[in-house]
Amino acid sequence: MARPPATAVNLDPLLLGLIVLVVAAWLWVARRSAETPSRGRRVALAGAIGLLALTWITPLATLAQHYLLAAHLVQVLILMGPVPALLLLSLPRNAGIAPRSVPFPLRIAVHPIVAIIAVNAGFIAWHVAPAYDAALAHWWLYDLMQATLLLVSLLFWWPIVTPCSPPARALTGFGKLGYIVLATIPQTLGGLIVALAGHVLYPGYGPGPQLVGMDAMTDQQVAGASIALVSKIALFAAFWVVFMNLLNSGSDGREDDGGGGGGGGGSSPRLDAPRPRPSGLPRWLDDIDDGRTTEEPVLPRPVRVPVGSGSRQA
Repeated sequence: MARPPATAVNLDPLLLGLIVLVVAAWLWVARRSAETPSRGRRVALAGAIGLLALTWITPLATLAQHYLLAAHLVQVLILMGPVPALLLLSLPRNAGIAPRSVPFPLRIAVHPIVAIIAVNAGFIAWHVAPAYDAALAHWWLYDLMQATLLLVSLLFWWPIVTPCSPPARALTGFGKLGYIVLATIPQTLGGLIVALAGHVLYPGYGPGPQLVGMDAMTDQQVAGASIALVSKIALFAAFWVVFMNLLNSGSDGREDDGGGGGGGGGSSPRLDAPRPRPSGLPRWLDDIDDGRTTEEPVLPRPVRVPVGSGSRQA
C-alpha cells in the first residue's frame, strides 16, 4: 500500500466520527445537567477537542501511522494523558444522572483497581509486535486502537478527576497519589524494553524514507525513551495537583460532594449534620445556639425638666 506524503492530513472517517461523538455526548450530558456549564468547563472541552484534532487529523497522525514510531508514541501520550483528563474536567458535577441508574458494569469499570489494569493491559496488548504490525497494515484497525486507548484512559482518569459527582467511596488524596505512582510502573518498563532492544521490534513501518535523519533503530530508541520519561508529564501534573489539594485541605483529601451527591466526607462539616451536646447544659444555651433569643426590655427614658421651669417651693 502506497504511503501518503508525510505532510498529508488524516481524514479517516472513523476518527472523525469519534470526535463528533465526543461532542454529541458532552452536549447530551450538559442538557441533562441542572447546572449551566461554566466557562472553565467549556474551555476544557475545547482543549480536549483541539488535542484530538492534533493527534488524529494533522500530519502527526500520518507520521505516526506510516513513518515514525516516535511520532506514534507522542500521539499516544497526548491521547492517554491530557485528552481524557480535559474531557472529564469538562463534565458538570451535577449531571442529573442518578448513580443507581448507571449500569453495574460501568460502575465496576471505573473502580481504581479495574481502571488501572485496563489502561495498562490495553496499552501493552496493542503494542505487542504482531498486533501493532497488523494495525499498521490496516487503517481501520489502527483507528480502533486509538479509540480503545482513549476509552481505557477515560476509565483510568475517572478516579482521579471524579466528574459527575464522585462515588460514595471516592479515593482519598493519599489514595490518588499511590494510584498515580502505581500506574507509571508498567509503561516505564515497556519503554525501557523498547529503547534497549537490540533489534527492530516493529518492521511494519518498513524501510521507508528516513525522516529527520533517523533510521529505524534510532527511531525505536527515541520512542522507548519517550514512553519511559515523557509519559510522566501528565501523571506528574495530576500528582502535583492532588498533592497541593491535600496540603491545602489539611485532611485526608477526600472529595467533598458539595451537595452534588456522594463525595465521601471532606474536611468541612455539613451545616445540617447532627451536633450532639453534653447532657446537663441549661436550655437557654440551646436557644442561643439555634438563634432563639428574647429581646431585652426597653427601659423608659427619664423626662428632663428644664432648669427654672415650673413652680418653686417657698
